[in-house]
Amino acid sequence: MKLTSYQNLRVPNFSVHNLRQLLEEADLDWRTALANAEIDPDALNRPGSTIPARKELAFQLQFVALTRDRIDLWVQAARAYTTSTYGVRGMALATAPTVAAWAEVVSTTDNAPGILAITPLRAPDGTVAGIEFTYPDAPEELIPFSVYRELCVTTRSLAWLYGDTFPFTHVEVPLAAISPEVLTYVSCNIDCGAEALRLRWDPAISTDELPFGNAFQHAAWVKADAQIIDSFRETSDWPHTVAKAIRAVPNLNRTLANVSATLRVSPRTLQRKLELTGNDFAQVRDETLSDLACDLLSNTDHSVSEISRKLGYTDPASFTMAFKRWRGMPPSAFREASRYGDKHPGYQHI
Repeated sequence: MKLTSYQNLRVPNFSVHNLRQLLEEADLDWRTALANAEIDPDALNRPGSTIPARKELAFQLQFVALTRDRIDLWVQAARAYTTSTYGVRGMALATAPTVAAWAEVVSTTDNAPGILAITPLRAPDGTVAGIEFTYPDAPEELIPFSVYRELCVTTRSLAWLYGDTFPFTHVEVPLAAISPEVLTYVSCNIDCGAEALRLRWDPAISTDELPFGNAFQHAAWVKADAQIIDSFRETSDWPHTVAKAIRAVPNLNRTLANVSATLRVSPRTLQRKLELTGNDFAQVRDETLSDLACDLLSNTDHSVSEISRKLGYTDPASFTMAFKRWRGMPPSAFREASRYGDKHPGYQHI
């Protein structure tokens, strides 16, 4: 299942922590990369901490931009991901009793929700014969790094589960060329230029017992993982839902109580659902009102007083103070910059 709310989730900080460390060791500008992704460096040094998934994605893009000619760093990053089996999902994978069971778990929902899709490849009789990675919603510039990551992580993980070099029969990658560095993980031919990343094996080994597998523990971890997935399903994309309600009637739906009544849930339930996605009501409300205010200032001739009333502010001065907090300038200055930008296309304003 693809979690379309990925950008509203919070994820473990280990990914960004590892990538930042690689940049530092390579003497690359990790500080600017963190700043561009709006990530507090201190958040990376707290074990078990989480960060918004959208910021993780932003930092991965920064990492790729700084390492385009350093495939060796991509492979090192993949090694770090391989050794970072974590949480319920990691335990469900680590205890898989067969390769087929592993493939079913890894394709249920991926470790980069909403960015890539994972699908088992099957023989004519339905037996698992490989696995395919596609990137329907990934930024194009991130795909090559992701291919190296998934290729290295999958081959190393299966080798560990199998207890020996995993006997792949054929590998295809959606790249024009592949670095020789990854050949140490694959003992078969790698064909470039495919439409997706595909790793194939003899279907007969899919049902063989894995040396480190444990069917009982695996079933327990899969059940726990399913419960987490169900909780994600229940949250849906609540930040978007709340923002939509505020946009519809901004002068009324400025409070948690009013939006809760509109959506027919209790204020406590709505706040909990937002917290599950790493947000709170005040944050979503302010971001929505800020966007609305910018739209009205840029595209209408309404006065600042009129706009403040439309957004539920009885006092224009309160609206001005809020807008300065959101955008770093008064509404009148933003409008002037916006109008100037329309007349001068090369000009950019905040």
